[in-house]
Amino acid sequence: MAGRMYFAARKGYPYGDYGCRATAQALVCPSPAAMRSDWLEEYVVNRYRQAVTPEAEATRERLIESGVRVTVTKGRSGGGPSRLTGPDTSRLSFTMGESPAARRVD
Repeated sequence: MAGRMYFAARKGYPYGDYGCRATAQALVCPSPAAMRSDWLEEYVVNRYRQAVTPEAEATRERLIESGVRVTVTKGRSGGGPSRLTGPDTSRLSFTMGESPAARRVD
């Protein structure tokens, strides 16, 4: 199942999490995924700037216009101290293409 991830604030932390929200739509996701927001946002901005130019403006609007999509696959439960050092980028895939608005046919 592929769908949007939604932001959830973490009480007492300067970051939140992006997570699968299939249950909010009364669906069951076979492999729900989640990731810390600061890690995912940094990954997206870095990959975007690698694809465009290091000085590229990476606003939410610009990323949407560029058709940026990131897929996050399910990670392992548990883990040791290495889990707190940053994202497991092997779980992430970055693509860029047409914006959803550009694909619309009226």
